[in-house]
Amino acid sequence: MQALILRLILCLILPMAFGPVAHSATRLPNEPSGIAFFKGSWKEVLAEAKRQNKPVFVDIYTSWCPPCKRMAKEAFPNPTIGTKFNVHFINYQLDAEQGEGVQVAKQYAVASYPTALYLSPNGTLVHRAVGYAGINGMIDQADHMLALPQLRATVARGDRDYASGKRDLSFLKKYLVTRQTLNRPINDVLDVYLNALPESERLTMETMTFIAETMQSSTTSAFDYLIKNRPDSLSSDPAKQSLATTISAALNRVLDADFKQVIATNDEVLLETIITNSERNIASANPSVIRDESQKQEAANYYRLTFLKQTQSLTK
Repeated sequence: MQALILRLILCLILPMAFGPVAHSATRLPNEPSGIAFFKGSWKEVLAEAKRQNKPVFVDIYTSWCPPCKRMAKEAFPNPTIGTKFNVHFINYQLDAEQGEGVQVAKQYAVASYPTALYLSPNGTLVHRAVGYAGINGMIDQADHMLALPQLRATVARGDRDYASGKRDLSFLKKYLVTRQTLNRPINDVLDVYLNALPESERLTMETMTFIAETMQSSTTSAFDYLIKNRPDSLSSDPAKQSLATTISAALNRVLDADFKQVIATNDEVLLETIITNSERNIASANPSVIRDESQKQEAANYYRLTFLKQTQSLTK
């Protein structure tokens, strides 16, 4: 039993101690390491973009195009690319010579391959990139897209409406997604959104998935909400299993991010909060496993030791 508990502790805290490489090594089996492409029709992908209020990245390719094949092999599985594009875009692929790809390529005047189309949530072309410029080039393309006035104007309007007291759920959800797309903090807005939810919507799969995908910190009401309401990962219901996996990944992700913030700011107060929240995460994930104080202290000391090593190395 002690060996099982130790493995669980290491699984949860090692990613926070050793950064992105260790995090990738403990990636859940069903969690994509690269770009996750939307599966469905062209109409459905645009509907999903409107629902999430996210721009769309469309890879237009052909089966005979060498740069297309290189991009698919080199860039799309890359975890850095995946993180950037999965957070900020709805991602989609079309063969310009097959099915709906023929009409879409014609609609957007695609004549060379690969062509990357960056579209607003309503399908309007915002930016076009022809050819494959490598992993860094794709990241630069994404950053350029996210900095364009079309998106910044959207969030500016949202800022004004939010400051004036607008709090209907539809607005808050779109405002959250837009702020996140521009890498702006959302903790306060997400907590407002969560508090505004009616009881009938608080525990739906859609709500819990949205909160998990949007949450940025373990020091928020959103973290408390997911800790309290996460489904049993051993449930016989596949939908609940999937949701449990999504929530577990989200909780670990924000604990990882907060611990990196602890290291960067040398914040010992936040460190103790992270230790407490990590223990809560372990307990809620495995409510049938009773951990004694020595086990809890061992995990806490691991955090503190890692903190000391990391902060001391930064000052040398």
